[in-house]
Amino acid sequence: MSSLAEVASTDAVHSFEELQAAVGTGRKMALILTRGFLHPGHRELVARAKADGFATVLGIFLHPRQFAPGDNPSLYPRDLAGDLERARAYGVDIYWQIGERDVYPPDFATELRQPAIERTLAGVVHPEVLRSQVTLTFRLLSLAGAQAIYFGELDWYKARCVGRALRDLGLKCDVHIVETARDEHGLAYSAMNAKLMPDELKAASRIHTCLRDAQSLFADHGEYEVTRLLGRTSASLTRIPGFRLQYVHLLDPDTLLERERAHAGDLLMIGGFFGRTRVSDAVRLPGVCTAADPSA
Repeated sequence: MSSLAEVASTDAVHSFEELQAAVGTGRKMALILTRGFLHPGHRELVARAKADGFATVLGIFLHPRQFAPGDNPSLYPRDLAGDLERARAYGVDIYWQIGERDVYPPDFATELRQPAIERTLAGVVHPEVLRSQVTLTFRLLSLAGAQAIYFGELDWYKARCVGRALRDLGLKCDVHIVETARDEHGLAYSAMNAKLMPDELKAASRIHTCLRDAQSLFADHGEYEVTRLLGRTSASLTRIPGFRLQYVHLLDPDTLLERERAHAGDLLMIGGFFGRTRVSDAVRLPGVCTAADPSA
């Protein structure tokens, strides 16, 4: 299969039929799903998949069902022409501009639900949005015939939910989670960063400092008590000018359940707003803790 940069007759595939023709046979395929407005975080996902020996299908799909009630999908930045150029630069093999009818054909009536996980994650993602994300990801994996799918760490919960659905339904596909890619100031790459004003962008770079401080509280100072750990993290985040904190959670990375005591490898997730612009971040607690847990 030629890379997209070498394709002369077509720049992108726009339908399932075109995708089938482009994929062909005999190649291990990895799927990377995005809402568009590609950035270096997506480049890292492509690089990881290619390093693992996969040809890459990068899909772009933006739909109101991917947004929580109260969010405005029209605020999400769009640049399909620029995305095509970036996909070429990233070495993407197939650039798939996914049509709504491929995801939601007429009379589409199936929804994947995970009630226990939905209740657990209610403070992070709206249950209807989680169902939509898992269902459409599952469908697009099937359409692409991919053997693997790659997520960024900011989508950890979605990756775990998709992995659980694959396991429960007895289907084989490897789910990979890649560490969050950040700019030179530590800000996690996100399409929504383009909506931040210069002063907001500067303030947003302080989020990662707060998360590093939380990692240090755990690893260097032995703060295992989640209430205190999250309390101090919340306090530092709320001091960021213009930032309206929505949630801070510490989750078991496998079950996605809230922790009562912190463990190495736990997932610390935060979310909030600068004005109407949603900003999120996630880090893992360090795998080696130098302070002993007094309750052990």
